Amino acid sequence: MSKIKEIFSLKYIRDTFLTGFFVFLPVALTIFIVFYILSLVNNLVLPYLRYILPIPDIPGIGVLTTLLLIFFTGLLTKNFLGKKLLSISDYIFSKTPLVRSIYNSLKQITESLFIKKGSFKKTVLVEFPRKGMLSIAFVASEIKINDKKYYAVYVPTAPNPTSGYTIFVKEEEIIHTDLTIDEATKIILSGGLVIPKEVKIKEDI
Repeated sequence: MSKIKEIFSLKYIRDTFLTGFFVFLPVALTIFIVFYILSLVNNLVLPYLRYILPIPDIPGIGVLTTLLLIFFTGLLTKNFLGKKLLSISDYIFSKTPLVRSIYNSLKQITESLFIKKGSFKKTVLVEFPRKGMLSIAFVASEIKINDKKYYAVYVPTAPNPTSGYTIFVKEEEIIHTDLTIDEATKIILSGGLVIPKEVKIKEDI
């Protein structure tokens, strides 16, 4: 009898509901976000592809075509002809007014974040955009300004790390952490939802 009362008690119902909620929520959100992105890509790409090919209205065909296009682009750039075409397109984009600033910036940031592992040296924290607030930053290089050592750091914005700010911070104002580049990128991409329980500050660098 006491067991039955416990099962139907408000505390038990509340605890059971919360347990189910915290298990269900990340699964449901993950499925929703994945389907949303796939639908977005599909609706964005499909109209343009239909100018070239008579593609039927099949769910996901736009996403599949995009993935195949990316794959074949990778194959193409691995041979001599592909490299030559890539070089020509790179030259055209780099020399076209207005387009070149966008193209060059996105290309450099994308390569630094996703292709050239180690282009950013380490993850740090900086007081940005004002004192008392800490932002994740990636150390790009070191520079001397009036004989004082500064760090050139890139402060990415969430959830899109390809946009952000490049700032110069005094050496003594840099907060070194134990966060890896990958861990910091996950924090940014998730908007802070995926985050370690503790971040340790490195005192002796």
